[in-house]
Order: sequence, then C-alpha cells, then structure tokens
Amino acid sequence: MSALRQAIALSLAFLVLLTIGGLLLDDVITEEFRAETEAALREEYQRISDRLTRTGRFPDQIVTAEVFSDSGVGYAVLRADGKVLGPVLRGAFDRPGFDILEGEQLFQPEALETLDRIFELIEDEAEEDDISSDQPGQNPGTARQLGFDVEFDSDADLGWRIYSGAVLDGRLLVYAPGVSAFGADLTGVILIFVIILSLPALVIGLIFGIRAQRRLNRIGAGFDRIADGNLDLRLAPRVIRDDIDELAARIDGATERLQASMRQMSDFSANIAHDLRTPLTRLRLHLDQAEDAEDQAAHREAAIAQMDDIIAIFGAIQRIARMQSQRRRDGFAPVELAAVVEQVHEIYEAVAQDAGQELSCRVSDADTINADRSLIMQLLANLIENAIRHAGEGASIAIDLSGRRLSVTDTGPGIPEAERSRVLDPLYRLDRSRNTAGAGLGLAMVKAIADLHEAELALMSGPDQRGLRVEVRFPEG
Repeated sequence: MSALRQAIALSLAFLVLLTIGGLLLDDVITEEFRAETEAALREEYQRISDRLTRTGRFPDQIVTAEVFSDSGVGYAVLRADGKVLGPVLRGAFDRPGFDILEGEQLFQPEALETLDRIFELIEDEAEEDDISSDQPGQNPGTARQLGFDVEFDSDADLGWRIYSGAVLDGRLLVYAPGVSAFGADLTGVILIFVIILSLPALVIGLIFGIRAQRRLNRIGAGFDRIADGNLDLRLAPRVIRDDIDELAARIDGATERLQASMRQMSDFSANIAHDLRTPLTRLRLHLDQAEDAEDQAAHREAAIAQMDDIIAIFGAIQRIARMQSQRRRDGFAPVELAAVVEQVHEIYEAVAQDAGQELSCRVSDADTINADRSLIMQLLANLIENAIRHAGEGASIAIDLSGRRLSVTDTGPGIPEAERSRVLDPLYRLDRSRNTAGAGLGLAMVKAIADLHEAELALMSGPDQRGLRVEVRFPEG
C-alpha cells in the first residue's frame, strides 16, 4: 500500500472509530438517563401508592395543576368503576410495569393540546428570557400559565416513560418525559460532528499522504541511481525529523559501507595483481629455464616453493573470507586467555632470540572469553611474527594481557598514523616492507579474527611515541 493510500485509509479509520465511539457514548448516556427516569418513576409510584393505601380510597378527582411532582413525574388513576382520574387515556393502564408511549398514546386530546401549547410557548419563552430576567415577575413560566406546577423540556413530547401497577381496587400510572428526545439530539450532534470533521480529516490525510509519497518516491529514485553505481549520492536531509528521514539516513549509511567495500575490493584486486606478479614471474622464469638447469632437482624444488607461496597466499585470503562471513562462530567455546598467551609466548620466545630480539610477557587478572581458541592463538602469533619481521634486530617485543585487553608492543620503526588503517587491508604493504618476507596478510588476518569475535582493534604508537602497539579488546559477556 502506498503512503498516500495508507494516509487516506488511516483518516477513514479514524472517522469510523470516532463514529463508533460517539454512538457508544450515546448508548451509555441514554441508558443512564433511562435508569434515572425509571428510578424517579418507581419512587413517585411508591409514594403515591402509600398515600392512597393510607386513605383507603381514591380521590374523587385529580387537579391538573397538581398532577406533576417537583421532579416532573405525573400520575393518573383508574378506578374499579372504569373512571380515569387524570389526563391520560384508558388504554395506557393496560401496560403493567415500565413502558414508553408517544404523547398521542398516553394523553387525552385536551391534555395533549395543552402540552403542545406548552412546547410551542417554551420555544418563544427562551427568546424572552433576557427580558424577563430584567423584569422579574412579569413573565411567569409557561407551564404555570397553563395550570401545571412544573416546567417541561420542549422536546419531551417525543416520548413518555410510564410505570403502571395495581393499587387498592384500581390501577395507578405514573409518567415522565422520556429520554428518547435527548438520545435523538445526542445522535444528531455526533453525526454533525463526524460530518464536520470528515472533510478536514481527509484533507489533512491527503496532504500528509502526498508529502510522504513524494519523499518515498524521491528515496526510491535515488536508490535506483545507487543501484546503478552512483555511490556518491546521499538521500538523507541535514536534519532528521521522522522515520522517513531515518530510513534515508540508513540507506546513506549502507551506501557508504558499500562504497568503502567497493574501494577495498578495488585496492584488494590491485594488491593481488601486484603481489602475485613477482612469484608468478619467478615461476615462469623457472619453467623457461628448466631444460637448461644443471641441477634439475634443485630447480624443481625452487619452482615448487614458488607455487607453495602462491597457494599459501590464496589459502590465507580464503580463511579471511570465511571469517568475514561470520560462519566460524559455531565453534566458539570458553577460552582462558592466560593459557593461550603463555603457550604462544613459549613458542615464539626462542624465535625472537634467534632474530636478536627480546620477547617478554605479562599477564594480570586475565579473563575467560567465549572464542575460537585456535583463532585467538593465530591472532597473537600473527602480531608477534609481524613484530619480529619488521621491528628489526635488538628490538624489544612485549605481550601484555590484562582482563580482556591483549596487546603486543615493539620498539621498531612503527607504522605512520595515516597508514594504520590501510595495513589492515589484505595484501596491503608499506613501501619499506616490499622487499621483506610476507604477503601483507598477517594484520588483515588479525582484523578478521577480531571482527569475528566482535573485539575492538587499535593500532597506535608505543611508549615514548616509538614502535607499534596493537591492542585488542574483547567484549564483555
């Protein structure tokens, strides 16, 4: 569903829910008023019934002016001889209990005409309220003008609530204006309110929908250009205001990472072409000179050695690719870092001595981490081999393990700050290292292992800004 259609659907859903809520409110309020009216009728019925029971007889007649109580409840009596006392029709007494009647079903024609006159005058009286308030006593209530002690709502003629029952040898009926008029008014107000809100809600929904749709269309078009290779394009605005801007920012972030990966892949390809060219050229030269070589066995061994170097390079690249795919995390298990460090130190201590270097080790408060033990050993071995190869004779190499922080520091020439991020790329080598052994994969392998273990890897200068310090911080948990 497009953003525009979604906005329209939400606007319509809002109106539907608003209508349903209004109708439910109408039902609740109407029911509350109905319950109050019935309680008043029951109370008035009981009061009149008790009075008639005490006197033991019905009155000879009911004065119209006294027929309504202060709460607006009127009454009438049907005597045993069939005479009706009060303004109601004989047939109204045939409905025992509670019921709702129209004015024509309840009142005698004369009383109904009187009520109609009351309701017509009530409308006029409302317009004269201001005058009567300035001149008190000159405009008495319309109901009182017509002989009733109580005043009615002008809409009460739309329904009357009655309650009828047996009293003495006859029947008693009490009645009061119903609540249907109020319910009709409330329903009308709700419908008018919904109609008034419908147009603005739809217009606002359309405005927001069209605006969101345009922004999504722009992002979609930009995404197509990125897919076509325009990785310099950015979609997010300067200020992030909502989820759509956040989506554009995330696309920009993914584009930047893709651009970095493409650049790294390009550099990687160039490095492969550069570094494999030498051993392949030597191998070709050996093959060309194979027939003229005096020592065929030594010549063949040299060619095999060249092939082994090439195979080793491709093997290292393959291992890095596997680690970057995160597929080796299945083999993780608890690993005591102290044991790994001490084992690797024991292996390389003699190697460093043969190179005229000193390899020291310090372990304090070492932690156990969830890791691949063989990869952690390879990470540390690569760092030590890199230090032995490039630090030079007489250098000091120190292994330091504290908690989850592992570092290798040497006193060699170090790595320029601008080159520290690039030496982590596969096959990238400093210019001064082009003539030394190695293929530029040691630190790339260290980075791949660190990434696989979600560890932080940092290259920095050693103490007194000398040499190189490589620090790996394994995560907690």
